[in-house]
Amino acid sequence: MARAFAGPLARFYGGAGGDGARARAGVELWRRDLCASVAPKVAAQLVWDEGAEVAAEADLGEAGWPGLRLFALYAEQPELELPDTVPALLELDREWRAAVDAKFARSKYGHLLACSVWLPGDFPVTLRAPLPDGETAEIGSLAVLADQLRWLNERTFAAEAAAVVGWRELPAPAGGELLAAARRGYAGLAGVVAAAVAARVPVVVGEA
Repeated sequence: MARAFAGPLARFYGGAGGDGARARAGVELWRRDLCASVAPKVAAQLVWDEGAEVAAEADLGEAGWPGLRLFALYAEQPELELPDTVPALLELDREWRAAVDAKFARSKYGHLLACSVWLPGDFPVTLRAPLPDGETAEIGSLAVLADQLRWLNERTFAAEAAAVVGWRELPAPAGGELLAAARRGYAGLAGVVAAAVAARVPVVVGEA
């Protein structure tokens, strides 16, 4: 089951029972290393308060996160028939595998499809780098993700904010209906992203 989280990374990686000061020091060191490895124009934007008292979460269900990403991928290819259900693994979908091989280069939703962490800032590229827990992942721009989620809604769901809030309760079981799972994933992630943009803090999607 996936959850979307907005807030200081020390809270996400340190956990509720962890050593907050130690986790914060580790994240600050990680951020310095990351800034040293990217272009100065990008590094200058990677600024947020690791001591912020902000924490917003959303349960995306078992299929909400993969369902949202697969829906976005197919939304760009209207000539393809949207799958009925969410596969157990995204890699089982042929179109997804092809897009991964192409590194989502042609996608309007590249930061949504490729990334699991988004940092404050507005930069077009995604960054492949180790995370504070040592796992390597694709890191995106929070501002670009917010735009891509807005575009996805405008071009597909065309849903008002009140309707989107109701989607947070939709079922998203493993192997369940793709459209319901995509809506559940969209509602949860969009809400967390809005909170993150307002507070200028990172967003992470990870296993609950």
